[in-house]
Amino acid sequence: MSEDLAGRYAVCALDTKSSITGVNMTRSSIIKSTCVAATFLATSLSTPVLADGSGQNSNLACDDAMMRGGIAQLSATHATINTSILIDAAPAVVWATLTNFETMPTWSTGTLQGMTGDIESGGSVVVTFLFGVDDAGRPISNKIPHTLIFEDGEKIGWSDPFPADLGGGHDNHIYAVEACGDKTLFTQSDEIVDNPYAVNFVTQLLAGYQLFNRELKIAVED
Repeated sequence: MSEDLAGRYAVCALDTKSSITGVNMTRSSIIKSTCVAATFLATSLSTPVLADGSGQNSNLACDDAMMRGGIAQLSATHATINTSILIDAAPAVVWATLTNFETMPTWSTGTLQGMTGDIESGGSVVVTFLFGVDDAGRPISNKIPHTLIFEDGEKIGWSDPFPADLGGGHDNHIYAVEACGDKTLFTQSDEIVDNPYAVNFVTQLLAGYQLFNRELKIAVED
């Protein structure tokens, strides 16, 4: 990491805000971030983090780290997550598991649980997504309508408005597969734009995205 980039790290104090319930999504707590310095936030992970935090490197060597992930705060209302994992299977095999939404709940314990509707480009779907916990500490299952981004065998996701009572703005979430030798580089990225809690959301969601990636790898390779 360059000295210039390192110098842009934000120093943030984190506390919790009382529970908020939205129309389509519920969370029991939200991390409120007060940044002392400017425009960039990086998290410390037990697994390797992308050095520049700016996005996934599609030319990642196939023998590189098994899992990578990072978050970036690009402005007060704009933050991103970029994660990846190397899976020992062909892209078609990974894609088949990723898009078998009926069986997804049997192996996925975090974030994405499946979707129903028109699985095609521009299709209307309802996504089942775990986010937040209830008073007993159990994950909350949210049903969220989305317009699908879909390129068969390559990527699936959405780019839709964020609920107004959760800060509004836009959510751009993509799951993608690409060949990496005879293996597959699976990437999961998310971008929250024009939302005052953007960095709070990506901070909370990162671990869940990495868990999904690991569980997808296990489901494919076992």
